[in-house]
Amino acid sequence: MFPLAINGIGPVGAFGAGMADLKAALSNDIKITPEIARIQTRAGDYDLPIFRADSKPLAEFIKPRKLRRLDNFSRLALLGAVLAVKDTAMDLTGPQTGLIVASAHGASATTFAFLDSVIDDGDALASPTMFSNSVHNAAASHIAEHFAITGPTLSLTQGSDSLTMALLTAGQWLESGRVDTILCGVIDCYCDVLGYCWQSYHNQSKSPKPKPAPGPGEGSLFLQLSRIEENAPPPKYGYLGRIELNRNAPPAALPFINTGTDCSNQLISGSGLKTVSDSCKNQLQINLNRICGGLPVPTSFDLAAAASLISDKHLYNRYDRQKTAAVPTTETICCWQPRPGIRQKPLTGNCYWITNHADLNPGK
Repeated sequence: MFPLAINGIGPVGAFGAGMADLKAALSNDIKITPEIARIQTRAGDYDLPIFRADSKPLAEFIKPRKLRRLDNFSRLALLGAVLAVKDTAMDLTGPQTGLIVASAHGASATTFAFLDSVIDDGDALASPTMFSNSVHNAAASHIAEHFAITGPTLSLTQGSDSLTMALLTAGQWLESGRVDTILCGVIDCYCDVLGYCWQSYHNQSKSPKPKPAPGPGEGSLFLQLSRIEENAPPPKYGYLGRIELNRNAPPAALPFINTGTDCSNQLISGSGLKTVSDSCKNQLQINLNRICGGLPVPTSFDLAAAASLISDKHLYNRYDRQKTAAVPTTETICCWQPRPGIRQKPLTGNCYWITNHADLNPGK
């Protein structure tokens, strides 16, 4: 099922839209200033930084008239997909292209707005536009229509594991020959309800939880994937080598990226119960929270950053020093996404290998 060739990437986040903006953010070339929202909770009012994404660049590719009925969720999804296709310059028209769209929460802002319209105006006068956009498959349908994709299409949600399940499904489709190429992506948007939940969870008076990021984020990330063909040229961004679920520590001696949680002082098992910082002090670590905020599916930009680093042979943004560092060629970068947990208990999380060679077993 793996490895899979990564031919194109379309990232959209607080840093901007496209790989050039993501690389600039990784290199500290642009400053990201989050929006500040006032959140009211039972414990009091709080100012919450929000790392919003801007879908306005979509107007460069699609006429605004066609976008007027799309909500922000579908716009961000369509923008990420358009950028991924532009990055690879491949024709996805027809039945041999598959489309997989993942999300932790779906179009939550639109869903809650539709519920508000039902409460305020009754069933008969509830917004039909909001209803159609709140349907879980709406974003996928807009993407499929735009690119004339007639192959299998799937929308799924599985919390923070949503992109993991999408990538595993993509591997199965390609391995079985069901499709030749896949546009696979993840989208999540901020809404006031999620902001309230974020602030309430992390500020519980009896047992406050460690914050995985300065504030919640939103955005989309799409990958154009294909199987490895004999005598084919190397893909633009290397390969997704494999995925390992519920790994208890990042692989030894490999650079790794972590956006899921600030885990530097938390324990990892299999290392004499050392902290992440102690066990991995000789490894290059990269933290992307400062450029994208806390996404419900944190894996997304990690994969884009790792693929960019493999392609450019350059490592950015040291976890401890926040500096750009040029390093010797690295063949594999690991994305380890530990789930936030209790500090006294060892962490576990999903692990992804991005590599520049078609090795079926990159990393240990």
